[in-house]
Amino acid sequence: MGIARRLISIEGDVNPFIFRIQTTTTNTVYELPLYDADFRQPNIFVEWGDGSTDVITSIQDVNRFHTYADADTYDITITGVLTGFRVDNNSNYRGLYRSVISWGNVGLISISFYGCNNLTSIPTSGFEGLNSVINWNNTFRSSGLTSIPVGMFEYSSAAETFIDTFSYTKITSVPAELFIANSNVQSFASCFSACTSLTTVPTDLFIQNPAVISFSSTFRNCRALTSLPTFAGNTNVSIFLNLANMSTSSNALSGFAEEIWLRSPQPLGTNAFNNCFGLTNYAAIPANFK
Repeated sequence: MGIARRLISIEGDVNPFIFRIQTTTTNTVYELPLYDADFRQPNIFVEWGDGSTDVITSIQDVNRFHTYADADTYDITITGVLTGFRVDNNSNYRGLYRSVISWGNVGLISISFYGCNNLTSIPTSGFEGLNSVINWNNTFRSSGLTSIPVGMFEYSSAAETFIDTFSYTKITSVPAELFIANSNVQSFASCFSACTSLTTVPTDLFIQNPAVISFSSTFRNCRALTSLPTFAGNTNVSIFLNLANMSTSSNALSGFAEEIWLRSPQPLGTNAFNNCFGLTNYAAIPANFK
């Protein structure tokens, strides 16, 4: 039995997490962004893409560092148990990432490619292995993504937070039923914040998310967005702070603003519709919501 098979023999079938990096200089040192989500240490077999391999059993394991002798493209394959993978805008490595080839099934609970501006491609299928993800915070924030795969979160029924998931990306639209399987989500704070190319979102985007408490800054500075989804099914929301706060009056938001300020008790809504002068009922929006 090989090392990779032994590592995950009690966890299920081998289905590796694979992603691509590109080095531009010789002797580039790369660090796996390991994170002990749920306080579980990794237990992984890593194929670095240059013919060398390592076993890593701790987030502090020295083997998390690897030196690439040549400037080239490398596909890194991880097999085993890895609950946390968080680049988190690390300036030393964020520019190396190019694509995710396979999400695999390694037990991920938390994922972040925050700051990976050269990451432009992620899988359009094979989402079954993401069924353990609870924290989607900063996952693609400031990455190079321009689109979201259909069904991206269809197996993530355990997900609780989507904070800054796609903020500062160049996505132009949001797929229908993107969050239909995520009934436990409590926060979409800044989920699409500063997506300045985003023009359309489904009207019923959040219809299956009754547990949401916060929509703080969810569409803040989405200046190309023409209309907001309904929040009618989100009756537990207490925070709409900066919901669609636009930094300039030059924005495309129009139509009738849902009267979220009439809820009882009134949710926090400071600057929720700031500069949204194109809304047909803008004059009726109370001062504390604009």
